[in-house]
Amino acid sequence: MTTLWREVARGLGQAERTIALVERCRPLGVRAEQARLVAGWERGEALAPRWQLAAAPDLSGLRALLDGVADRVELLGGVGPLYAARARELSIEAELAERIGEPDFAERADRRFSVGQGHDSDAAEAWATAWSHAPIGPEPTPQVETDDDTRGDSLLSLMRSAVGELRLPFRVTVSPDLVSAAATGDGVIVVRGGCRLSATESERIVHHEVLGHALPRVRAALERCAIFSIGTAQGSDDEEGRALLIEQRLGYLGDQRRAELGHRHLAALAVRRGADFVETVRLLLEVGAPAAGAVAIATRVHRGGGLAREIVYLTALSRVTRCLETDPESERFLERGRVAVGALSTLRELEDAGAFAPLAAE
Repeated sequence: MTTLWREVARGLGQAERTIALVERCRPLGVRAEQARLVAGWERGEALAPRWQLAAAPDLSGLRALLDGVADRVELLGGVGPLYAARARELSIEAELAERIGEPDFAERADRRFSVGQGHDSDAAEAWATAWSHAPIGPEPTPQVETDDDTRGDSLLSLMRSAVGELRLPFRVTVSPDLVSAAATGDGVIVVRGGCRLSATESERIVHHEVLGHALPRVRAALERCAIFSIGTAQGSDDEEGRALLIEQRLGYLGDQRRAELGHRHLAALAVRRGADFVETVRLLLEVGAPAAGAVAIATRVHRGGGLAREIVYLTALSRVTRCLETDPESERFLERGRVAVGALSTLRELEDAGAFAPLAAE
């Protein structure tokens, strides 16, 4: 059985790398197009984007394989249902990758990154509304180019320093076309070049990426059970929620950051309710976002035709916060990989049964 789980884990890991949904959704030449859009909106012109997207792949064979794996391993018990749920989640992502740029993409994306119902979705929308309308002070100064490796306080330098100090097996690279300030993948943290951030904002991003994303990946590699590395269904969502909780604990959720998160959530909600790019920018301008910020956020939520992954951040923050308020001991699972709150009870049962070892001592 151990050999079977290794093969399943290897296959799911390869499937995730092949699908690469978020990367495939990223527009080509985003930096130049955003500059055109911002200039237009600042002049009062309601410009729509002329995004170029990479050709959508044919992943029908991979989807069939993932669905078949899910059906088989779910019946095996133990960790099987967790692998099955993750395989089905990846199958949905594969279907989305095939539909990038199509008119129904945003509607289909709701299957993976859903508005949802209940306490956490309500809390997320309430936070977003309140934070978006809160008064915001001026941008902190001075600001430094994110990819200036001659400055010790640039995002690139701070990220490389943190990775080096913790001896994490990650490369830190630069991309001018990243739609977020930074992103963590397998063995790499990518920093967006060509923009300016304050030292405090750069420090926040470093803590978010290193403590919230990179370190759990390193810990996951120490586990006997690969589900921590492969991730449970919704594991990457709740990892984002915990990363925001880390920011909050460290005092980084100030007015500027909360306004940004609020704007992103409201924009993602608008996409789910059928808003196009121009309507999304107008909404953001109405709630106080500057033109540059409104265009940047609209670009994020409309990736691929309306991925709107940003809708999970505040919802997951509420879910993870509630979980840890009632059961603080749960964090020892959440910090070990891409683990969803909904998988905790199963993981506890498996660990109590000796199915896998706890985190190795650091």
